[in-house]
Amino acid sequence: MTLAKHDSPRILILRSGALGDLMLTLPAIRALRRHWPSAAIELAGHPRTAELAMAAGLIDRVRSLDASGMAEWFVPCRTWPERERTDIASFDLILSYLSDANGVVPANLRAAGAKRVIVCPPIIASDHAADHFLRPVTDMGISTPISDAPLLAWPETLRQQGRHWLKELGLADNVISLHPGSGSARKNWPVEKFAILADNVLRSLSAQPLFILGEADAAAARALPRLAPAIPVLINRTLKEVASVLAISRGYVGNDSGITHLAAALGVPAVALFGPTDPAVWGPRGANVVILRGLEPTSEALAAIEPGRVLKALERSIADSTCSRIQALGH
Repeated sequence: MTLAKHDSPRILILRSGALGDLMLTLPAIRALRRHWPSAAIELAGHPRTAELAMAAGLIDRVRSLDASGMAEWFVPCRTWPERERTDIASFDLILSYLSDANGVVPANLRAAGAKRVIVCPPIIASDHAADHFLRPVTDMGISTPISDAPLLAWPETLRQQGRHWLKELGLADNVISLHPGSGSARKNWPVEKFAILADNVLRSLSAQPLFILGEADAAAARALPRLAPAIPVLINRTLKEVASVLAISRGYVGNDSGITHLAAALGVPAVALFGPTDPAVWGPRGANVVILRGLEPTSEALAAIEPGRVLKALERSIADSTCSRIQALGH
């Protein structure tokens, strides 16, 4: 089936994985939305992350991959109930990023009457992950012009909520958000150096540092009251709340984490600290991102990065962002 640009297709995207995985898939989702502005786009994934794409207008509906019945999509030669068959057959395009080496899900979807099913394995063989996930879209002939616009255009109503939450912490808009965690301790810059950086931000940038912590950041949560007792902490908020605070932050510093990818997608001037993972594959995509890495791809080399170097990179990212805004206004 051939779809024209003026069509309004129904599109279903299947995407599992953590926050960073979804953020790296955003260029593909945005390209689909730009090509078919009036398309009905649904994302089957994890609701706590997928709702970010819906808040930014990239998708129209979220389905949970953990919902009852979804596991049966992986059953070979599944017999579809009539209602589900009708639902699947209503989609003009289904794009699957699921881990499914045997191709069970696409075979089931085609048997249910899906008009077109495209599969992109989530395993990265080469190139940047975002380019890998974008390739099925470009292979369809959909153009992806270079743009400095944020991948997540965060709505003003949610930005206002972010300002409200900052006000509750006694903060204004002039905030530098710092996230000292990630999904793995080996990817973390030492929390002691984050504390030094926070003090440098306060003194050198005349800005207010703010630590952002989640459920996986228990070690940092225990250390920061001792290391940086005067620095406010935003802890265990929903991703939508975190995004609303990040969207109005003046800058951001974090490790190789989903929150760093989120900050970059929101267009925040950001510094991403990398150690054992490869930024050429997993680096966050954004117009105002500076990636710092140690002399070697190790946790030890990451730990050796000095706060002064990070501060200079942050200053450069903020300055570049300011210049870009001035140039845009000039045009």
